[in-house]
Amino acid sequence: MPPELKDPKNGPIIEPVPRKPSPLLDPQDKQQHPDQSFYYRRPSFFNRIYLSGVIHRPNDLLFLGHGLISIIWNIVGLLFVDLPFLFTTRFRTNSERHPITWGAFYSFCMSMSRACSSSVHNVAQLRLVSNIISWFVPLRMLLLPSNSYSVKTNVQIKVHLNTLLEPERSTLGPTRARLNLDNSFNGIHRNPVNASPEYLASFLPDSHPQNLGRLANLPEESGDLGEDGTYTLRGEWIEALEDPNQEEDRTRRDGGRRPSRSNVVLLYCHGGGHVFCSATFHREVVTRMLLEIGPGARAFVVDYRLAPEDPFPAAIHDIYAAYLYLTQPNHPAITLCTNGSSANNPHHHVSTPVLPKDIVLAGDSAGAGVAIAFQLYMRDYVQPSVEPKFEMPPVTVLISAWTDISTSMPSATSRHTYCYTPSPMGVNPFVDEATFYAFPKFNFARTYLCGDSKLVPNERNCRGRHMVWEWYRHLAQHPLVSPVYTADLSGVSGATLLQTGAFDRLADDTRLYAYKLGQANLDQRVRLELYRDQVHVHQFFEFLPMADKALRTMADFIYDSQEKYNNKNNNNQAAHQLSSKTRRKTNNKYRNSSSLIEAGKKGTEKGAGTEWVVVDTNGTEWEGHDDKGCPISVLEDCWNPETREQAAANA
Repeated sequence: MPPELKDPKNGPIIEPVPRKPSPLLDPQDKQQHPDQSFYYRRPSFFNRIYLSGVIHRPNDLLFLGHGLISIIWNIVGLLFVDLPFLFTTRFRTNSERHPITWGAFYSFCMSMSRACSSSVHNVAQLRLVSNIISWFVPLRMLLLPSNSYSVKTNVQIKVHLNTLLEPERSTLGPTRARLNLDNSFNGIHRNPVNASPEYLASFLPDSHPQNLGRLANLPEESGDLGEDGTYTLRGEWIEALEDPNQEEDRTRRDGGRRPSRSNVVLLYCHGGGHVFCSATFHREVVTRMLLEIGPGARAFVVDYRLAPEDPFPAAIHDIYAAYLYLTQPNHPAITLCTNGSSANNPHHHVSTPVLPKDIVLAGDSAGAGVAIAFQLYMRDYVQPSVEPKFEMPPVTVLISAWTDISTSMPSATSRHTYCYTPSPMGVNPFVDEATFYAFPKFNFARTYLCGDSKLVPNERNCRGRHMVWEWYRHLAQHPLVSPVYTADLSGVSGATLLQTGAFDRLADDTRLYAYKLGQANLDQRVRLELYRDQVHVHQFFEFLPMADKALRTMADFIYDSQEKYNNKNNNNQAAHQLSSKTRRKTNNKYRNSSSLIEAGKKGTEKGAGTEWVVVDTNGTEWEGHDDKGCPISVLEDCWNPETREQAAANA
């Protein structure tokens, strides 16, 4: 029998039930995978309704009332405070709520968004807002040419979790063997519900003194599984179709240098703070991306599992499963579901496996953080234990990337009222427990890492407040959670484009990650685009000229990077086939050639470090680190308060 759960400080909080039987039927196999998640309590019927966004609790009336008052207050402020101020200054100075470069409709939309985000206090309220916005997606899609795209919704894949995690568990074998974990409930090391300090310390990065030189451990998943140890992963396919009008316009812009039909496949990770939003929510913006790339371009938007039902690292495993779905649809870890229809096959896009060289890994906000974590996960946890090695996507596009889960940087903690995202969204893991629980807003980071004991109890939150804090402060330092501060970024393959706005709450997250990624990979192209006077994921707002500008530069970057990647591979293959004698004779020819391989080399030299591009409000681009943002040296010291205080004292 499991031990009685008692917390010495707070007493018994929850008495969780054993989760469903493990699909590992052989007891000997169970010993090989010792750290399964032992406890899971399925949410009650009312909690499941609540988590779907149907709010029905008394405190939700306060949310609705506060939201309505905030909307009225923002409208009154715009009309009777900001507008007179702008007239007085002749529209030369930004007001508190309205930058002079914004249009009236844009300011109104931002005011409504800020009013909603400031009123939210739990995940159900967030999902209600997400559902309401998703209801208007079909209306937004009407603004696009109806014959220029196709959408296939509710694509389902059954994932066999134990098979999926075999490489990860093999790689982590030495780390977990050191902890002497097994399936018994005897001993503090052997029970994740009664986690020992040594077990929690194993999640720290390999540079931390408590886990020095060892690969950071990963917790087992805490969500629900079927009786057969599977779960269903969902997503949707979007494809850009032939459109003569669009093609003429695109040819006029790019000079006809792009192919008439694109092979690009976006593997897209949507944003939403790890707790809300969906593929449907992002359908319109992803469709516009594909239309900009050109006919034939496709996207698989992953509806990865969200917290609090499925906290870290479930989302990363889902992107790994989606990558297998694209490149190896017959992999034993996944089974394609036909949804009861054999005539209209939802998986016809992978009837022929997608070539990795055609895949572009993309994401926005928290989804961009998941995309980064997927790259690091493949490099550190999967590739060491598989043969042959996976070929990774050669291009990555990250929009307003959330790379520091604690949101400790200046832009995230700023009190300016332009961006609609909350400020901040997490707590620094180096503060004390009292500060952690004094957080006045909805804690996105805590929900992503530990879940919610009131809605979905699991082994990370079922032993009281102190253990929730211990889990949080250790997992927040994991390289896959806060990669900008705790991960080694060397060897992250492929060209990377990062886009953010000057008013973005996560601008510093994106800027510091772009800088560190460029410094760690001098042979890869890394480009940062910072858009003046734009907010978080401004590409979402189709009425903004700078949204179209961002999507155009994104398409150009994808084609340029893929072209250089293909030319590099072609020349490497040609050089490999040449005899040593022929290579000596043609050496000077290759050296002096003006072919595309030389252009690729020049691009690599230019990309040493990071291409730092600032895009003005009129679309003008200029390069240089003088983007009027917080200095990189300051951002590097924002993680650990002790380091920050020491740097301030030295200054």
